[in-house]
Order: sequence, then structure tokens, then C-alpha cells
Amino acid sequence: MPYCLLMDGLAKSRRILEAKSIFEEMKKKQVKSDGYCYSIMISAFCRGGLFGEANQLARDFEAMNDKYDLVMSNTMLCAYCRAGEMESVMRMMRKMDELAISPDRNTFHILVKYFCKEKLYLLAYKTMEDMHNKGHKPEEELCSSLIFHLGKIRAHSEAFSVYNMLRYSKRTMCKALHEKILHSLVAGRLMKDAYVVVKQLSPQDNQGLISKQSIRKFATAFMRFGNVNLINDVMKAIHSSGYKIDQELFQMAVTRYIAEPEKKELLLHLLQWMPGQGYVVDSPTRNVILKNSHLFGRQLIAEMLSKQHSRAKALISD
Repeated sequence: MPYCLLMDGLAKSRRILEAKSIFEEMKKKQVKSDGYCYSIMISAFCRGGLFGEANQLARDFEAMNDKYDLVMSNTMLCAYCRAGEMESVMRMMRKMDELAISPDRNTFHILVKYFCKEKLYLLAYKTMEDMHNKGHKPEEELCSSLIFHLGKIRAHSEAFSVYNMLRYSKRTMCKALHEKILHSLVAGRLMKDAYVVVKQLSPQDNQGLISKQSIRKFATAFMRFGNVNLINDVMKAIHSSGYKIDQELFQMAVTRYIAEPEKKELLLHLLQWMPGQGYVVDSPTRNVILKNSHLFGRQLIAEMLSKQHSRAKALISD
């Protein structure tokens, strides 16, 4: 054990050659350490960027031993991953299964990083999902990187799943992540999920979390492609987030309702809601509504627009 302690101290001080010299002396004297000395040297080689040496040492240990613990398994797995030895990585994972070695948080992080490095992003996602299901908390930086890459390959639903894993595992998150996932969901036209991201943010929460430009982009996309039954809810959510809704968005919403007259109750509800929040429809939108008022009830539409007109006058006089 004194040998191992000295080796470990030298390795952590980046005096790798001196540590290796002691390691070779231990092998020559056949000093037993239950694999601890191999673990120290493999880790030292990895930290020093000597991945070839780490890989060879891991292979040597694996050839000499049929059984090993979780720490040694992770050490060898890390060496194979850093060296880019896919076949050895898969063999090591099978060996862990055979020995009934349960992976820990470190195991999963090693694998997710490796699969991302190899551009196997869906496999990285499956590994992250398995990690989450086993109760291990993911690393935020790793999640952020995976979300970005999943978005790039149009795996938007999987990116949202990773976002939720992180969101439910900790109270605070990097501000940029909220906007990053919103962009991904809008790009993938997963409007309902994008709405969930925006809805969860109160005006206090949204201070700098999602830019006004991104909220506007989401709202515009939802008015065009989102579920018509959720349009009013989206309007309320973006208003609650501190965003001032513009007339173009109201006109887009009205156009969607006119295209589906059976949703007249939703249009009436929107017109009722607007004045209380300081909104009134502009002249072009008002004219479109009047032109199609026969679809929703002329008298009722006239009354609501009259109230909005009175509200507009009051706002001007104020």
C-alpha cells in the first residue's frame, strides 16, 4: 500500500514517469495491490493525455484478471473510451453485465461523453435515459451539449426529454438552456412541448432566460402550426411571461379561428380577455372579424368589439 500511496501522489502531481517507475518496480517485486496500482497508472495516463498507454495497460490488466470491482471497471472503461476503442468499450460493458457490476454516475458520464465524441447521439441519449431511470443526476454541461447535438440531428423530442431530466433533477439551470431547448422544439414543430417551456416561466423567472425575439418566434410559429385549442392559453402564457403581444399575433389567431368556425367560443373568449390586459384589436383585424361575423353571431361580435372600442378610447384618454 505505501507503494500505491506514493504512486498516487506522484501521478496527481503529474510526475507520471516517476509514478510509472514505481509501478514497474511493484510488478518486478510482485507486490499485490488488488489492481489498485493499475487503476492509479491508467488514470494518470488518461489525465496526461497518454491514451495509448492507458489503453494498453487496461488491456494488460483485463487479460490477467477475470474479476474486478466498479472502480477498476470505470478506470478501464475510461481508458478505452479516451483511446476511441469501440470494440473494447462494448466488451467492457458486457463484462460488467456478466459480473453483475451496477454502473454508477461516473460510468454513465464516461459513456455519454464517449458516444457524443463518436457522434452516436441517440445512443448517448439512451444512455442518459438509463442513467436517469436509475436515479443518477446528470451533469448540466453534458446535458447542454447533448441537447445541442440532438437538435442538430432533428431529434427534438429526445432533446426535450434530456431538458426535462435536468430540470427535474435540480432547482436552477443555466439560463441559456431554456432558450436552447425552445429553439429546438420550434424547429421541430413540437409546439405543445415548446408551450410547456414558456408556460413554466413566470415574469420573475423569465428575467433574461428567454429573449423577446425567441418568445416572438415561438408565438408566431404556434399561431401558424400549433393546436388551435391552445392558442388562447399560449396568448395568456406569453403575456404572463412579461412579453407584450403585438397586433400581428392577434390577427394570426383570429385568422386561425375564422378558418375553423366551430371554434367560435375560443374567439369570443379571446376578445373578452383582451381588454382586461390592455389589448384591443386594430382596425385591419377588426374589419376581418366584422366581415366574418356571420360565422360567430353578428350581435355578440358587435357588442364585444364595441367594448373593445370603448376600451381603446379610455386608453388614449389616459
